[in-house]
Amino acid sequence: MLASMLKEHQAKQATRKEQQEKRRKEATMAAINVTKALVGNVNNRVSMAYVNEKRLDAEARQLQANAAQFAKQSMQWLSLIENFNTALKELGDVENWAKSIEVDMHTISSAMEYALKDT
Repeated sequence: MLASMLKEHQAKQATRKEQQEKRRKEATMAAINVTKALVGNVNNRVSMAYVNEKRLDAEARQLQANAAQFAKQSMQWLSLIENFNTALKELGDVENWAKSIEVDMHTISSAMEYALKDT
């Protein structure tokens, strides 16, 4: 009877060890699968971040080129406006000169008319 109890105990213990080994292998496989899934997810996010970084770098270079072109065009516009202002000032000076000459000519004309009336 003791021998049969020992055999029964050893059989149950072997069954438990097999179940425990089976569960350990299942847990190991589950851990491996979770790890692969996490690494895959992280790798996807890292690759997306890398792609986004490259795109941002390209857009930043494009923006910098556009800003430089805009600055160049702005300087050209400022130069044109400055030249236009100078030309307007010169026209104003010519207008003042013409008015001054007109006033002088009117004065001379009046003086000549006055001189002719006296004769």
